[in-house]
This record gives sequence, C-alpha cells and structure tokens, in this order.
Amino acid sequence: MAVPYILKKSRKRKKTISLQINGKAEIVVSAPFFTGLDEINRFVEEKQNWIQKTIRKQNALLFRRKEKEFVSGEYFYYLGGSYPLEVFREQNLPEGLVFWSNRFYLNSPRDTAGRKIYFIDWYKTRAVEYIGKQVADLAGRLNLLPKSIKITSARTRWGSCSQESNLAFSFRLIMAPPAVIDYVIIHELMHIKKKNHSSGFWKLLEAAMPEYKLHRHWLKENEHKFIL
Repeated sequence: MAVPYILKKSRKRKKTISLQINGKAEIVVSAPFFTGLDEINRFVEEKQNWIQKTIRKQNALLFRRKEKEFVSGEYFYYLGGSYPLEVFREQNLPEGLVFWSNRFYLNSPRDTAGRKIYFIDWYKTRAVEYIGKQVADLAGRLNLLPKSIKITSARTRWGSCSQESNLAFSFRLIMAPPAVIDYVIIHELMHIKKKNHSSGFWKLLEAAMPEYKLHRHWLKENEHKFIL
C-alpha cells in the first residue's frame, strides 16, 4: 500500500535519503536531487513500521498534553516531585508563588496568563540556583569548565552547548528528578570535548555516567509532564 509523503529534493544532499514525521503527523522525505521515485518509494515502504509507531507515539503525546489552568487542585512538578497548588487572594500579603510544606501557594488576582508568569519566574529562579550549583560541581569533578551558563525558556531543548562552550538549559529542567538533571548537565559538559553526537561522544558520556540511558529514556517518556 502506497504511503503518502511530502518529498523534498536537494542538490546539496549527496547520498542519503532521510525521513521525518513533522508536528502535523505528515511524512517528510528528503532526498538527493537525482534520486528516482522507485528508490524513494521503496525506502518509505521499508520504514512503514517505524512510521506507524512514531505517529502513534505523537498522537498519544498530544492526547496526554493539557494546558494548565493554574487553579487550586492542579499539580506541578519540582525536582521530580508532584505537588498541589492552592490559589488565594490576600491583599495584605505580597503577590506571587511560594513553595512550602510540599505545596505551592499562589497569591494572585490575575487570570491564567498572569498566574503562568508567576510560575515561570519561580521556576527560573530555582533553576538558576540549583542548575548553576550542579554545573559548577559536575564541571569541577569532570574537569570540563564551560565559558558561561544560561537559563532559557526553550520548549524543545533541555540543554545546549555552543561552539564556544557556552551552556544553556531550559528552566523546565528544574521540574525533573535530580538524577535526570545531572544527566542533561553531564551531556552538555561532554560537548565541551566533542561538539557532535558521534560514537566517540556517547562513549565519553557513558564513561562519565554509566546509567545515562535510563535517564535519557525517562526524559523522553515524561517530558510531556513539564509543559506549562
């Protein structure tokens, strides 16, 4: 059975055919300019099992995602734990978010967008403190010193390392368990040595953190929980 796909041919691509599933669950095939349609169709047919599995996974992820309403009773993550939120309005107390006794308290008269800002600001502050400390500790142990550390609002990347060895981490990482945070930090620190994902990079990472695959898998399976 023919599988519908979007074909992108490029004169710059020399040899390989590649296949991706975009956010609309559309199959996008990239191929060298002179590749024949028979060869492309054969490639897509061979990838049918992977295509179906990936689309099912994307659909399940979309189903699990739900926009936060920032109301009492909702649960929010912090360092791997899930804690309830209590929203109230007290004019004699400062507005904002407080985490106390395993519960979030939000003093805010604002709408959902305003309450979301309070959470983002709180998470960013905690991320600067916690991730900054962990980077310093792990970098010292591994003797891999970054030029700088930055906390960002990235939605699709947990961390990054520039060619100049500047590290950046999404504030959302502070919601994950400490061991998973350490995995992402060590992953980016290893890029100071190797700026790619070659086999040599993964060997370096495994030497520094033998159980990294467990944390990597956990993050892929649970990343939908950390969407605000």
